[in-house]
Amino acid sequence: MPTHEADAVERWAAQLAGWAIPPEILAGAPEPPWGFDPAEFAVDASGPVETASSAVEREVLPLDGSVLDVGSGGGRGSLVLAPPAGLIRAVDESGAMLALVERTAEDRGIAVAIHQGRWPDVAGSVPPADLVVCHHVVYNAPDIVPFLVALTDHARLAVVVELTSAHPMTGWRDAWRHFWGLERPPGPTADELVAIVRQLGWSAETWRRRRSLEDLLFLDPERAVRSTRRRLCLPVERTDEVADYLRDHPLQWPSEVVTVRWPGQERH
Repeated sequence: MPTHEADAVERWAAQLAGWAIPPEILAGAPEPPWGFDPAEFAVDASGPVETASSAVEREVLPLDGSVLDVGSGGGRGSLVLAPPAGLIRAVDESGAMLALVERTAEDRGIAVAIHQGRWPDVAGSVPPADLVVCHHVVYNAPDIVPFLVALTDHARLAVVVELTSAHPMTGWRDAWRHFWGLERPPGPTADELVAIVRQLGWSAETWRRRRSLEDLLFLDPERAVRSTRRRLCLPVERTDEVADYLRDHPLQWPSEVVTVRWPGQERH
């Protein structure tokens, strides 16, 4: 691997490592700071909603084609593609998330296959697809090269990765400094991911969409307080202190969603 490529990959891994919570803070956390409620990832009751990347994905997806959704959550990134997709394959570590995908697909008559496990550890047991999609997952992949290589190896026509312009936890950088005296990294960023993709020899195209107010999290002040307290491992007794801080320091989220697309195996 050329030096400049290795440097980009090392920067990606180092910045993600910089978001690790020190063991002594984690040990005192009243609840898991990284947990998610699967219900928050369910497809809306009215049906799958277009994502920032749906149009870009449909451009390369043939009628009755197959989609592999890596880190599927409840299926918001892929179920909206059926049709034209004839089959959705969902990969996720969470059985609860995959159960959501199955229920939604059954309700809407969508053919689906599920594969539980961590990517790329389970890649060897997952068949390829016409299109591979991966929405809001890559910031959880410190070993980014094998992750991306496995995505590409499984895509016949294209890979589409969707992510925020910067790591979503950057909204809490100032709060970590205030409550714990910890400096957090400014990234990684979508631009750094694109650089790595191109350095791996793939021709990456990018699209950017400004996030609407509806897309931005925690417009509800009470939810912002709860989430901040959980993310920062603070006890419930500090709720008022967190609320006071957030009134003077509103959370600043990455303002854009970035779509990155590159060719699959049949188009290289």
